Amino acid sequence: MKRIGVMVVAAAATAVLVGSPASAAHKRMARTTVSCKQIKDAIAAGKSEEDVQKDLNVTATRVKSCTAPAPAHRGKRRAAKKT
Repeated sequence: MKRIGVMVVAAAATAVLVGSPASAAHKRMARTTVSCKQIKDAIAAGKSEEDVQKDLNVTATRVKSCTAPAPAHRGKRRAAKKT
């Protein structure tokens, strides 16, 4: 009789550990990567930046980094040698 009680308690403890919120939180935190191409395609389709953020679950910073024009190269130019 005592063994049955111990087994029931062990089974209940196992069920609590397996179904704990920690494992569910881990699954929620696993994110898929959204490419800049997907963001640009969504904006080209007529969605606003806010809609893209909500639909693709990305931050405003990510949307802006993908849609901002590339900075111009500001390197020094060599002066042409006159001979």
